[in-house]
Amino acid sequence: MPVLTPRQETPRQVYDRLWAEAQTWFAAGRARLDPHLPDRTGDDRRGLSLNIRPDAPTAARVMAALDRLRQHAPGQHTYRADELHITALSLIGAAPGFDLDAVPLDRYRAVLADLLRETAPFPVQFFGLTASPEGVMVAGDAPGDALNRLRDRLRERLAAAGLGATLDRRYRSVTAHMTILRFQAPVRDLPGLAAGVAALRDHDLGRFDVAQVDLVTNNWYMSHDAVTILERYALEG
Repeated sequence: MPVLTPRQETPRQVYDRLWAEAQTWFAAGRARLDPHLPDRTGDDRRGLSLNIRPDAPTAARVMAALDRLRQHAPGQHTYRADELHITALSLIGAAPGFDLDAVPLDRYRAVLADLLRETAPFPVQFFGLTASPEGVMVAGDAPGDALNRLRDRLRERLAAAGLGATLDRRYRSVTAHMTILRFQAPVRDLPGLAAGVAALRDHDLGRFDVAQVDLVTNNWYMSHDAVTILERYALEG
């Protein structure tokens, strides 16, 4: 879901702003529903992304937090452990008409292999949950702004290779968040859900080192049955 921010905002300020907006919606008894989720059979939006996956212990902690929220929001779209991800960069935003055969993969691979080989592993810390009118997210941060510095280098080199026109079309990624729940139907217990998120806003969900990045084709939701890993890059710098 979109996380738009001026770069001068810290990640915590971004998450606090989203939370304030969500509280306004929830207090009015509303959430912003995704019209595609109740029936995805006709949703042919596909794209190309660079993804970061959390390690197994971190994913387990996140799923335990999600389980605490499910009782308040049955019937919503929740993520599986193998669907949890941080979008490092949206290379081609998911949209109808995506044709992988028309994508210059060799050019992407050349840029990504060179840059990611030079990039050192870096940590990501998940320090709680937040929400927006569209759903619930895990709030994360890469100390030292390592993830955004990587994104900026990727944008620069991809643009220099003539691959910049499609970058960040969906939204410009600036945080290390993971979406875990999306609203697809009226929420049965919005006050309970809001209280559940509030109780976990400062809940330590762990820290892991990003040691690899996946080049994938994906649908809008990064569903397990719609993601294909094209390449896996180890960070070696």
